[in-house]
Amino acid sequence: MVLTATLGERESLKRTIESVRTIGGGDVRHVIICPSNRIQAIKDKYGEIECLAEPEGRKGIYAALNYGFRKYGSEHQYLTFINDDDYWLPGFAQIIKIIKEDNSIDLVYGRTRYVNENNIQIGSQSCYPAITAFIPLLQHDVIMFTQQATLIKSSLYFNIGGFDETYKLVADTKFWAEASLMNIKYRYLDKECAAYMIQSGQLSSDHALQQKEHERLLKELKCSSKIYLCLVKYRLLNIPLYLKRLLKVKGYITKPYMMSWLNVLIVFLPWRIRRYVLNKYYLYDIAPSAKIGISYIYPTFLKMGEGAHIGHFNMGIHLSKIILGKNSSIARGNWITGFPVGTESEHFAHDKNRKSELIIGDESAITKNHHIDCTNAIHIGNYVTVAGYNSQFLTHSIDIYNNRQDSHPISIGDYSFVSTGVKVLGGSTLPAYSVLAAGAVLNKRFSEEFRLYGGVPAEKKKILTEENVKYFQRSKGFVV
Repeated sequence: MVLTATLGERESLKRTIESVRTIGGGDVRHVIICPSNRIQAIKDKYGEIECLAEPEGRKGIYAALNYGFRKYGSEHQYLTFINDDDYWLPGFAQIIKIIKEDNSIDLVYGRTRYVNENNIQIGSQSCYPAITAFIPLLQHDVIMFTQQATLIKSSLYFNIGGFDETYKLVADTKFWAEASLMNIKYRYLDKECAAYMIQSGQLSSDHALQQKEHERLLKELKCSSKIYLCLVKYRLLNIPLYLKRLLKVKGYITKPYMMSWLNVLIVFLPWRIRRYVLNKYYLYDIAPSAKIGISYIYPTFLKMGEGAHIGHFNMGIHLSKIILGKNSSIARGNWITGFPVGTESEHFAHDKNRKSELIIGDESAITKNHHIDCTNAIHIGNYVTVAGYNSQFLTHSIDIYNNRQDSHPISIGDYSFVSTGVKVLGGSTLPAYSVLAAGAVLNKRFSEEFRLYGGVPAEKKKILTEENVKYFQRSKGFVV
């Protein structure tokens, strides 16, 4: 049985569910535990997934996990849990195979891969094959393994008594420590079995609280002496991993290497060299057939699919993410900017869900000399054309009633055509299979497809049909 405790709001939950379904198959029961008011939305979005309402009056992830395991755990021989932003790797199938071959094993653990919020690998967990070293290593601030890559026998969970809910961050660490003191049968798999996402804003990023709870845990375990021999063995075993980190091997760089003067120089490098540098040191994900011209494009993260293209003299700065799908393009002279999330600025601090990003689907195009303000998210679908010149996409403005800067996302549906010189304001939606007429001001959410919208402000002008509009029938984005 696998438990995922979630609020049901992260898009990454889809990847978590799919990884368990794909790798676990019919051997695994996956239960989502969440607030009761999110159950139907999760079922609608992810199909036939089993959901359990979190316990009333009990807060925290460990309370939710204890509730789920105590409700269903006795029905299953093995248990584990995975967060809604983590996922299994193919190596987890070998963990399942181990307990199938020998169901007397109490605990199996493997290694965890670290990825950033853009799913780029930034490291691999160091590990140790003897669980008896768990507490000695913990005294040196080393955690041998994390829950993403573990399976525990349900009898072990109940013998220990579950997770200590007085801890917010390290109750699972306490659980492993207590297991290491018992005479259990375990196996270590020297393989990456799951991915653990490191991102800002997650509870585990509160390092001060984590350190405080670790100190409390060590006192509870009555750890008074430090066993340095165990640490030496651990360090020697993980030398290959340390060398990869030291040499900044691809996948072991934790933060993008970005300096303003270096950014300018990189713009003028030959493209093949430039692409290598951007992917390796800036942690971008640019496909081999994608290309950027002489443009200053430096979001925190950039992803370009096969055949994607950014032309000359574009500027893309101060936003968290730009994604271009397969064969999509940004032509020339466009200004793409935003306001990054996670800063200490008071601007937009009230909006905890704001995303500063430009996401363009497959076979879509932005032409020339447009201004695209990505203070909040702008999502452009597949087979879309932002045509002509001098259009403005403005996601932020001043909220005069509350006297503060505010922002709202913009959505442009599949197969839409955005004509020249328009203004698209925050909070607006152009539905799929729609045309926005030249000079229009789109300032609200429309939902009816196959329509011509125009005017100041924009309103429905005409019904269009797929049969009569060949633009809506394209199998290739580029229009000759």
